[in-house]
Amino acid sequence: MRGFQCACGQSLYFENTVCNACQRRLGYDPFRAELLAIEPLDPNLDDASGQWRCVSHGNLYRRCSNDTDFHVCNWLVLNSDDAFCLACSLNDTVPKVGSSYRASQRRKWWGRMEAAKRRLIYTLLALGLPVQSKAENENGIAFSFLEDQRSNPNVEEEHVLTGHLEGLITVNLAEADGVNREQARQSLGESYRTLLGHFRHESGHYYFEKVVNSPAAIERFRELFGDERADYEEAMKRHYEGASSQEDSDKVSAYAQMHPHEDWAECWAHYLHMIDCLETAWQVGLLQDQLIKPNAEPDIELCLRSWDSVSVAMNALNRSMGLQDAYPFVLSETTLSKLRFVHQRIYPN
Repeated sequence: MRGFQCACGQSLYFENTVCNACQRRLGYDPFRAELLAIEPLDPNLDDASGQWRCVSHGNLYRRCSNDTDFHVCNWLVLNSDDAFCLACSLNDTVPKVGSSYRASQRRKWWGRMEAAKRRLIYTLLALGLPVQSKAENENGIAFSFLEDQRSNPNVEEEHVLTGHLEGLITVNLAEADGVNREQARQSLGESYRTLLGHFRHESGHYYFEKVVNSPAAIERFRELFGDERADYEEAMKRHYEGASSQEDSDKVSAYAQMHPHEDWAECWAHYLHMIDCLETAWQVGLLQDQLIKPNAEPDIELCLRSWDSVSVAMNALNRSMGLQDAYPFVLSETTLSKLRFVHQRIYPN
């Protein structure tokens, strides 16, 4: 993630909605990749949904409806006819957060979902990957944030699984609760479980058919990951019954052992982890060279070498704070080859 700066000179974070220094409203323009200070076009009208002017360059925007109505977004709408920003236009189902069951808590959870999703989309756009809603294209991407009766007894669904199906990414809303997510991580024996990790993993399933889209690519995929035509239901049954309890050092995680598609999605997620963190590392001065540049293919070998040192530094800093490792993974030579393959499919030319 790159750094941002307000028109007044104050440093900003991607999630900021108001500048702490000048108190101006902030909004993110995903096409300029800039977090902008904005002010109402008519300062005499207290109308959050009206037009807003960028303080720096004067362009006009509207604030996303999920910002003005629910305060769970900070992205800007470029087309005045649209109600939602690029990120929120991808939503298929969002929580009902009126006066219903634990509304304020569920709004917080929804806000965390949106924040993680926006970080995913930031990286997808930076990599030049297509980001289209299903309203624009039936083969586009959509997100559904659902609850089940374990977190809300007033809904019909007894059990909602996080997953992907034909472009629709479903995430259980309870994953936005830190206590619930930690309990799930421990019960499943996982070393890492975050909202952003979920979004990056599931996006890997969506982009598989878009980037592994030639006979040569499929052949190489099968050499590295295995035959994706293997029965998924049977593989899942074996995995959760503990048939593969012995960890495979050539898989990036235990979950990657379940099926070639899951191995791919895990490696895809780790590639996105690496790209985002390397950009951040350069931004904050941990790297001398800017490895991730706009509209440019990064040097994958330099990225992998740098990621080795950056991830060690991240873990050391966390341990100094008494926290768990930020990146609790060891990448084998086979896994590094898989990450190279992911890179080659994103940058095929």
